[in-house]
Amino acid sequence: MSILRGGDEPQGGGGGMMKIHAKKQHGLWTETHKGDSRCRALADRHYSRQRPGHPMFCRPGYNQVFHFSDDVGEAVWVWWRPKWEDPRPGTSRKDGLLAIENTLFRNETGIKSSILIADAVSLLSGWNRIAPHPDGLITGIGVEQTEKRRSRHNLPGHCYRMAGWIEIAHRSGKAGVWLWHPPLAALNPKTGEGE
Repeated sequence: MSILRGGDEPQGGGGGMMKIHAKKQHGLWTETHKGDSRCRALADRHYSRQRPGHPMFCRPGYNQVFHFSDDVGEAVWVWWRPKWEDPRPGTSRKDGLLAIENTLFRNETGIKSSILIADAVSLLSGWNRIAPHPDGLITGIGVEQTEKRRSRHNLPGHCYRMAGWIEIAHRSGKAGVWLWHPPLAALNPKTGEGE
């Protein structure tokens, strides 16, 4: 199975294989921070961006930000969870879920989005802010906003579905479709790995 979009050729022409600019010990993604200007520029081109150009592109709370680049372009991924262990009002999700949410994913690379999604899920267990999340992993998809970029034969969030996410009936926020991934296995506090 090729990880390149559309088969064996890099998107955008050029022929041959692409050189991947990411550290192997972190999978395809490189972990960065929520002030990364490369990620902000990608976020500015995402349909969910409310204030393009603003230096902050992540929600308040805990965020894990990944960046990836290859010879074709760049990608950004953001995991978010509120500070639900804080008893103060306004520090939990409005819908009451104990879930970790993918709040931003933009892929302008030659790698299939489903491969980048699966890799981001696999890296989540190493996050220093991981916490029990019995309601799993979730993401919202803007149906109308993504319509022009997907095949008319594919459902919204097709790339997530190909990475094992399923649609749920959750209705919160502005997303037209919500997708869910099971919670990660119980984590061993000494190693941070699944048991």
